[in-house]
Amino acid sequence: MENTEANAIATLSTPIKQLARGDLIAINTDYKIADLEQFLGGRNRPRGLMQTSSFEDFRKYVLDNTLIDQHAPVFVNHKDMEALAILNYYDDVFDQGHCDHKANLKLEPTVVWTKLQNLKDRKLSQRDFAVFLEDWVSVLEITDAEGTVIGGKEALSAVRNMQVGASVKVEANVGNLSESRSRFEQVEARSNEAATPAYFKIIDSAYNGLDERLIVLRIIVNTNDEKPVFALQIVKEELILDEIVQDFKSKVIDLLPDNQVHIGTFTA
Repeated sequence: MENTEANAIATLSTPIKQLARGDLIAINTDYKIADLEQFLGGRNRPRGLMQTSSFEDFRKYVLDNTLIDQHAPVFVNHKDMEALAILNYYDDVFDQGHCDHKANLKLEPTVVWTKLQNLKDRKLSQRDFAVFLEDWVSVLEITDAEGTVIGGKEALSAVRNMQVGASVKVEANVGNLSESRSRFEQVEARSNEAATPAYFKIIDSAYNGLDERLIVLRIIVNTNDEKPVFALQIVKEELILDEIVQDFKSKVIDLLPDNQVHIGTFTA
């Protein structure tokens, strides 16, 4: 009993204890840590996340919210086309800051790139493919398998008049002591028109703010059904994506020449 009362008197005699860390104090309820920032007129340090799709706004926010001698590292995420700057990565006292004040630049895909991503490898009926071609023929350069440019009207007519045909060829070889036969069946999509489209070409930046580049689309025709089924593939898509990422990184380096720019992500 005496020991309990002595402990209570000792606790009450020291109601609070100042700590060396900012506005933190230890109160006498088992000396729990309490942050008094919520009772202040503002935050004791800046933190938060700024998001934008504008290169210039990203640059201005990064420079305005870091000290002159502290160049925030920037991490370029090649999968999501984002650049993340950690504004309080460095600290004057500690080896590393809190890393919770950030600026995020997220590029927006162009209308063309969004459309291509939605269409690639997707099966389109003859009618749906003709509708797509009719809507986009003004921005596409259309060629046949040999690379000859085809006019939009001719390509559209060829697609609308395309039919699936089958042919069978039987070869026989008869000898005195043997006989062999072989059967070849060929199914292909044919059009009554002379010009059949095989590739689409389009000039686009893929993401707003990047350099324009040539994007080539391969037309795939599936003949398993009675009517042709179409699909589009982006030729050398992996190489195009790599070029886009490198272009993005170069743009960020030019934007913030004093900051370290890395391809990757950062988690504190």
